[in-house]
Amino acid sequence: MLTTASAILPIFLLIVVGYLFKRTGFIGDGFWAPAEKLVYFVLLPALIIRSMTQSDLSALPVGPMAIALLSTSTCMLVLALLLKPALRIDGPGFTSLLQGATRVNAYLCFAIGDALYGQASVALCAYCLAVMMPFTNIALVTLMSAYAGTGRPNWARVPLQIVQNPIIIGCAIGWIGNSLALPVPDWLMASMSILDRGTLPLALLCIGAGLILMMDRTQVVAMSASVILKLAVMPVISIAMCQYFGVTGLPMAIAVLFAGAPASTSSYILARQMGGNAPLMAAILSVQTVLAALTLPPILAYIAP
Repeated sequence: MLTTASAILPIFLLIVVGYLFKRTGFIGDGFWAPAEKLVYFVLLPALIIRSMTQSDLSALPVGPMAIALLSTSTCMLVLALLLKPALRIDGPGFTSLLQGATRVNAYLCFAIGDALYGQASVALCAYCLAVMMPFTNIALVTLMSAYAGTGRPNWARVPLQIVQNPIIIGCAIGWIGNSLALPVPDWLMASMSILDRGTLPLALLCIGAGLILMMDRTQVVAMSASVILKLAVMPVISIAMCQYFGVTGLPMAIAVLFAGAPASTSSYILARQMGGNAPLMAAILSVQTVLAALTLPPILAYIAP
């Protein structure tokens, strides 16, 4: 476990550095939004395309892995719905708990996967993201429209938003290029390699800049429930699903990493757009990110490939 913790520690230190940069004003506020946009639209897709194009995907258990991932996400949604009466929180607050219990911070997963397992993990991380993102987005938009009580989502735009997502596009290009063995010029691969080196450091700094470490007492119950569900229950369910569907080794490690990682920062944007409890969502994201530094090492050490 110490080896795992040592590999993960520098990642969370970069998050702390990003938090300090933002709070001290060392880097102006005008930097962070363009930086997040650069990571989301350019750097991470470049990393995904290059990694998937150069990886051997033929031996991966993509079918069983997809089933295990989707089964885990479905279990978490059902579990959150079953717990709602006992938690006694309002609709907007419940939608924030839902997002906190199911969404995944992909940037963090890519960084931890690369630190622990090397470049072989990047293609698997991209595959997990391509499988989970459409399902999670559609399910959460549906449930948030039912429970938030405000906001009128345009259902026709949901499929369009998914296919226009730059990360999904990057996964599709990388998968097609790999499957068809399309020749890629060396100069293009070298350019993408240089470009994607800035992805994970910049993404981690942006995660730190978005942390909010204060919350109202009334948010503690929902926040605590989301932390337990996401950082403890979801990885256990993921391990069980992987074992049941025969997913082992590195694919299992990456699936469990996605299950045990904190929720995505995009959850806050969706909470604001669809009438969720945005301050609660910010608190959930911040606490999960901090506590994941403690929960992920023993989990990943337990299922080390």
